[in-house]
Amino acid sequence: MRARSGGRSLIERLRSWRSVMTGRDLNDAAAEGGADAVRVAVANGRHVPKQSEREAISVGDELPLNVAFADELPVDYEPPDELIEGVLTADGGSVLYGDTNCGKTFFGIDVAAAVARGVPWMGRQTEQGLVVYLATESPASVRARIQAYQKYYGLRVPNLAIVQSPVNLFESDFDASAIIATVKRLEVERGMKVRLIVGDTLARLSAGANENAGQDMGLVIKRFDRIRTECGAHFMLIHHSGKNAAAGARGWSGVRAAVDTEIEVTDGAGGRCAEITKQRDLPTKGERIGFRLDVVGLGTTKWGKLATSCVVVPTDAPPPEKVRAKRVGEVEGAVIEYLASQKVGVKKGVVVAHFSGRYEKGPVYRAMKALVTAAAIHEAAGMVCIADAAK
Repeated sequence: MRARSGGRSLIERLRSWRSVMTGRDLNDAAAEGGADAVRVAVANGRHVPKQSEREAISVGDELPLNVAFADELPVDYEPPDELIEGVLTADGGSVLYGDTNCGKTFFGIDVAAAVARGVPWMGRQTEQGLVVYLATESPASVRARIQAYQKYYGLRVPNLAIVQSPVNLFESDFDASAIIATVKRLEVERGMKVRLIVGDTLARLSAGANENAGQDMGLVIKRFDRIRTECGAHFMLIHHSGKNAAAGARGWSGVRAAVDTEIEVTDGAGGRCAEITKQRDLPTKGERIGFRLDVVGLGTTKWGKLATSCVVVPTDAPPPEKVRAKRVGEVEGAVIEYLASQKVGVKKGVVVAHFSGRYEKGPVYRAMKALVTAAAIHEAAGMVCIADAAK
């Protein structure tokens, strides 16, 4: 039976999606899996090889995959290209996250403005280039904050483009393609390479997705990778902390695994701080960057009240908190209960296996990390135990 709408079959209606379905044969998809296969293919916007295509790969003159032999690698070390010295790689991906009102968006705008201007940032060198800021959460707020930056420093920031249209990297490939096309067009118009793309926020960029599910967020990360690869630019995602801030960024643990750099922004008793909590290719994990927010008057509201925003100003980083005053979450509590029942230290993999079927491994690993940070458990040589037992 053919699914119909408005007198046209599903197959006929979807033939117009060829720009999304590059390399895809809808007739083959329909023949093998029916209308559902076509819907899945169009929704995902990617080529799904037929069984015959998968079986057709054979040994020929060229290897199907990109292979490099160890003995053919250069003798001299080739350092990664850096966008911001010691912080961001030129074509990598990062997550900048923190709790509500911690200052993470102000911090992200400060990064973006420094790259756009080509000036040092927090005492570190930068590579100048165009910056594309995807203001998906609140374009008006981003505009006001950039106006505050310009007023505070008495200058105009060149090369910083604010995308004010909604963008969704979950629903289809369309918006990813639109971002890439926009980047290419801006480069032609301005005669300058786009070096940085900022997505504010990941929650808005993945609207409609279950942010705890790899099946959904995997599609978002795939398009995130496509954008930064095809644009040859660093892509920074601004994200939120979870309910238990000590457990890290909210949602699927695969997001953290996929990026090169993770930066946590906090607003503690000692002041505001951005800590590099993950660094794949640069030796700066654990570095802390202190800052404060200075208030800037922008004008008056229609009620005659002063309208203000803030800018980031460098300060000394506050000392790390030895114990985070955070409520222990469900997973953390379960980990403590399990370790308390053990007389000796346990390998972290054994802890994860113990909770298999109850909790996914990502939350368990994050719980152990948070408990180590809070000095509730002790870690050594890949094993963990209750802190008191380690004394």
